[in-house]
Amino acid sequence: MSTNKWGNRSLLTIAAVVLALSAGCSSSTNNGKNASSTPAVDTAKPKEKVTIKVWANTRHDIEVRESLIKKFNETNPDNIQIDYKVYSDNYDEQLKLALNAGKLPDIAYNISADLANADYPLDLNPLITPEIRKRFDQSALTAPPTAKNGELDRVFENVTNLKLVYNKDLFKASGLDPEKPPTTWQEMQQYAKQITASGGGKKFGLGLPIKQTVFWRYYVIYPAAVSGDIYGREGWNAATGKFDFSPFAKYVKWWIDVNKEGSVFPGVGNYDNDMIRAQFSEGNIGMLSAATWDIGVFNDQFPAKINWAVADFPTWGGKVLGGPAYETASGFSINRKTEHLKEAQKVWEFFISDEMFVTLAKKGLGSFTNLAAQDKAIQPADRKGSEGFVINGKSTNYPMAPRLDYSVVNPPLKVGSIDIKKSGVVNDVMTELFIKGKDLPEIEKSLQELGDAFNKLTTANVEAKTVELNKYLQPNFKPLK
Repeated sequence: MSTNKWGNRSLLTIAAVVLALSAGCSSSTNNGKNASSTPAVDTAKPKEKVTIKVWANTRHDIEVRESLIKKFNETNPDNIQIDYKVYSDNYDEQLKLALNAGKLPDIAYNISADLANADYPLDLNPLITPEIRKRFDQSALTAPPTAKNGELDRVFENVTNLKLVYNKDLFKASGLDPEKPPTTWQEMQQYAKQITASGGGKKFGLGLPIKQTVFWRYYVIYPAAVSGDIYGREGWNAATGKFDFSPFAKYVKWWIDVNKEGSVFPGVGNYDNDMIRAQFSEGNIGMLSAATWDIGVFNDQFPAKINWAVADFPTWGGKVLGGPAYETASGFSINRKTEHLKEAQKVWEFFISDEMFVTLAKKGLGSFTNLAAQDKAIQPADRKGSEGFVINGKSTNYPMAPRLDYSVVNPPLKVGSIDIKKSGVVNDVMTELFIKGKDLPEIEKSLQELGDAFNKLTTANVEAKTVELNKYLQPNFKPLK
């Protein structure tokens, strides 16, 4: 993707010159009176300082953001001062307290549903100029189905990309080509066997951190995308308007089989994602599913002692039928009740500037929808894996699933003995099937029952008017661009 010209740099430079000239030309004063003996010539009255309060909940990027904020505060020609505060531990609580007290900030990052429902965010659609539209991936500027009346409450800036990471050293030691990751699930199964067989009981082909059951999303649902097996997130099919978990049966069975073969790091079900990522960094696991944030994990949290690489997930039948999955999230929202709307808008424009995102990207602090920051040329050489997680022309932002109110059906529907009363039940069902080592017909039956239950729940939500189903439909959606 191409990098656009950074108009903000020239604006900041002009601003600095204007300030310098005005400082050099103004006369000193004493109690508001001209202190010069020379008859005074009226000079432009300096703009009154306006402080814009900005709250955020991310600490990993604070050094970069504060440095750029300092520069903005010192050079902007409008005498705007950004008061930037980060609440990393109790952010939602602070927002609730501020909401109740009527003291919400002018701008807030990653606002909660409480603030959205309380009419905090300004609709940004009127502020999205053609110039802004050229600087971002379309997914950044598309209001989600949950948005009220199609309002855009933030520019969705962060990208979470899902990929396969693999240990090139283990590939080589096992007789595999370290430059050729598996292209099919069947090939990945053979690779895992080979790595495990040559690992002397210490190194294994795969890891599966299902102690945190959410990770079925990263080990089955999103990996299935490139095989054309998903048409929406979380089992939702946006083209048909139904939940359908049946495509995932063969993947669950695959994990059961490779575990029975001994190719999965032992103790599966007893370790979480941190534990398994640490084992990968130590060189004891050949292949893992990973997300964009794992760039930081393998570079900083558990610095990898191995030569590792990033690849797309393999396909089921050898043919790519869907784009690699990614999600967008987070961004800065403007308080629609701010007393300084004009100044808040200028601060918001600063936070979505190319300079902001490129600086963050150069430090390896994430992957972004901003096209300048997506340019592979700026990915940091010392942040291994960064380039592999950049979204590209093949990547696909899959449609959101309806947000269901599980309380509208009482008593809850069931799949076997499991109550359908939370979104995480999808992972619970897959975990139970895996632990019990079920065979394919039983797996298919359970996942069919899961889909039926979710569709009944969806119908109940539509009838209760808690879901507008048409917002989640995309009849013409194609998983492959």
